[in-house]
Amino acid sequence: MDLLEKCRAYTWADEARDVGLYPFYPAFQGPVEGGQAVLDGAEVCMLGSNGYRALSVNAQVIGAAQDAIALYGTSATGSRLLSGNLDLHENLEADLADFFGYEAALVFSTGYMTNLGVVSALAGRGDQVFLDEKAHASLIDGARLAEASGAVVRQFAHNDPNDLARQLAAAPSASSLVATDGVFSMEGGLAPVAELVAVCEEFGATLLVDDAHGVGVFGRGRGVVEQAGMRGRVPLLTLTFSKALASQGGAVLADAKTIDFLRHTSRPQIFSAGLSPADTAAAHAALREVRRRAEVEPDALAAAAYLRRALDALGYDVAGGAGPVIPVRFPDQLSMLSAQRLLVEHGVYASAVLPPAGEGYQMRIACTDAHTPDVLEAAIGVFASLREDLLPRYRQAA
Repeated sequence: MDLLEKCRAYTWADEARDVGLYPFYPAFQGPVEGGQAVLDGAEVCMLGSNGYRALSVNAQVIGAAQDAIALYGTSATGSRLLSGNLDLHENLEADLADFFGYEAALVFSTGYMTNLGVVSALAGRGDQVFLDEKAHASLIDGARLAEASGAVVRQFAHNDPNDLARQLAAAPSASSLVATDGVFSMEGGLAPVAELVAVCEEFGATLLVDDAHGVGVFGRGRGVVEQAGMRGRVPLLTLTFSKALASQGGAVLADAKTIDFLRHTSRPQIFSAGLSPADTAAAHAALREVRRRAEVEPDALAAAAYLRRALDALGYDVAGGAGPVIPVRFPDQLSMLSAQRLLVEHGVYASAVLPPAGEGYQMRIACTDAHTPDVLEAAIGVFASLREDLLPRYRQAA
């Protein structure tokens, strides 16, 4: 069979386009932060950005990126192992380690590559990897690479330390890596970090927390590990710069020997070009801003709490915890895609989420520091005006 026959047989995207309900790859014209964005030439209220601190449009962050390009050019042009290592990378790593309370840090070219590179380098033959069943794709794919090297990969029930303890107790002789998101990106719930720490310490397992969506938001900017009072007790912390840190790239934080091991053994690190000067400088400037604002709770949290209450009062099926992410759930694919398209047509953009990216069908709303009361009221007004068009879909499905 022709290998590409599967591509020609793939029809979902074309079918969605044909009926005007294709929700992916929207081409925004300009910044997607600031509460507003431009899509297809029209202004929309942006409820889909992960830039929780609205720093990608911050003057200091933009200026740092521009200055880095002027001094270093546009690219590192090589692997950090050889010619692509910049003092910008090492300065950022030093400040990350200091801010989060670790001995050392290692910067990767993306957050996805960070998890891929850490899990696959640390786990191999004779090791076990335990993943929360809702762990991010980057952790899953890193575990798959580890499995190809001989590691045993298992899942434990979502946010269930007791299930993890049961599984660890069944295999006490193997060295084990336990990996979880800190904030689960689609549902907005927080991992029970303190309980996971207790289980891992009891059974001698190594805990990795991927706090891509918690850094900059919780724990005075230091994320859910700090929020849980577990600073110094989580051996491995990974994060991305593409959320609150307003850039591209990612990093792992650990003890100095672990970081040195990863510097020399992680294939995604060794065989990728170094993070660009602009991205590195932007992330560093954003980190300084987060640090400067550490004692002030992000406006994104208050905005999300307000919007969550308003949507619930209007009758929408909302979920999510205390974070900036609000899932609005729908009973099936058609009702969710129709609702998402109708909102866009009326000036509100929220992200469409389909399985397996999320559980069920939902629009994912994310609030940022740029969501002022005026922006929120405008969005709530649209949800209210469309209530009779959207809410019957729940009843029809029921």
